[in-house]
Amino acid sequence: MRLKDLLEKVEILNIAGTKDPEIEGIAINSKKVKQNYLFAAICGFKQDGHAFAAEAARMGASAVLVQKILELPEEVTQVVVKNTRSQLPLLCKNFYGSPSRNLVLCGITGTNGKTTTVFLADSIFKSAGLKTSFITTINAEIAGCRASFDRTTPESPDLNNFFRRSVSENVKVSCMEVSSHSIDLYRIDWLDFDFFVFMNLTQDHLDYHGNMENYFEVKKRLFAPQFRQLYGGRGAVINLDDMYGRELASLTDLPLLTYAIEDKAADLRAENILNSIDGIRMDVIFNPVHERKSKFASGINKTKKFSVSSSLCGFFNAYNILAAMATGIIAGVDMDRITEGISLMQGVKGRFERIKVNKNISAIVDYAHTPDGLEKVLRTAKSLLLPGARLISVFGCGGDRDTKKRKIMGNISAAIADFSIITSDNPRTEDPGLIINMIEEGFKQIDNKGYDIEEDRKKAIFKALEMAKENDIVLVAGKGHEDYQEFDGRRVHFSDQEAIRQWSNE
Repeated sequence: MRLKDLLEKVEILNIAGTKDPEIEGIAINSKKVKQNYLFAAICGFKQDGHAFAAEAARMGASAVLVQKILELPEEVTQVVVKNTRSQLPLLCKNFYGSPSRNLVLCGITGTNGKTTTVFLADSIFKSAGLKTSFITTINAEIAGCRASFDRTTPESPDLNNFFRRSVSENVKVSCMEVSSHSIDLYRIDWLDFDFFVFMNLTQDHLDYHGNMENYFEVKKRLFAPQFRQLYGGRGAVINLDDMYGRELASLTDLPLLTYAIEDKAADLRAENILNSIDGIRMDVIFNPVHERKSKFASGINKTKKFSVSSSLCGFFNAYNILAAMATGIIAGVDMDRITEGISLMQGVKGRFERIKVNKNISAIVDYAHTPDGLEKVLRTAKSLLLPGARLISVFGCGGDRDTKKRKIMGNISAAIADFSIITSDNPRTEDPGLIINMIEEGFKQIDNKGYDIEEDRKKAIFKALEMAKENDIVLVAGKGHEDYQEFDGRRVHFSDQEAIRQWSNE
């Protein structure tokens, strides 16, 4: 593609150079630049891409997207824009030809439950006989084959390339997690979404957003009419039991399908929920209550009740199941295929993952790293205890992230778990001991002495398993699927699951 065609509708301040080179690829990492690529210099949180433009030129870049004129060889055309981040998605849209338009794209957003809901929705679409692809923080797949990204929230070149590959594999439906960072940092701009799913909003990422109001304002963009051209959208699925969800339902211009457990006004409701260590059984009532919602009735013209079974356990997973079911309905999948897809999804690594160990102890590994997430998994684990059994929690908090939640999470574990072991998570550039001290304040606040401190995460897990007795549950929270710990710029291999199995084998 010629550079002038690539720049269609891009807000250009200046162009240095008269050449109109053929562009054969787009990269934001100078080491991935090839001959005749365009290199986009992104101003990151730790590094400024402008510092790597010269390297990109040496690697063969024929053009660069920059925010200022740089000292580069004259044969490299420099396209100057106000904000390279905001303009990059438009270049990607032009270069890749808007591939997401050629499939049904579902964006699933919320603080907790996104990954599990993507897996559930993907299972539903597979049950309907559709070729699928998906993107989660754990992994990504295209038509059953694993795809990889450099980061958990892919940048716009990666996303557009992913959807182009999906289309080439005849994928019909794709589901992806949509984080607040991906919205605010323009990563999903100019993708053509069909449906948005809002699950919940609880305290997280306040180190980035500052407060809950700002956090919600970012999420709100997906559902607000003024952003429709930027994100697309043909319908929305919203949780009415969430206060932010109710606000979204009142402001969005999109046709709605709502779900809830408590709110009787929802189109899709769960009742008679039976939750055990073996899974969930529940009845789901489907009754599209508003005229503008009836278009998503999927051939169901009156109230109907369906029995749903899942190997997932935990009350919070009832919401994830409802969200996935509503996604299937809004996309036109038959209810029999929807319930089949739910039953076939066996679980997600690091999402309330159960591991049987010696002494008839149940160990559970979960990604819960927010106050709301930790409270939900602790309460769920507590509800699964047999009479006389105890719940022991092992958790920490990440460094260089929201410091306000540390004391809160300590308070939550102190209030729910029978015993807690405070340990290290991903301390990053912070002192692990100082993070632990901040968590400990939550225990001291309610004068709870039922805890211990062990900075070494492996030793903390071993200690919890050693003190556990028959039928006890040990919940290890915070890292879930991650197989590493981050210490001051370096990653060290570590897996909660491996540590648990090592203790059991020994």
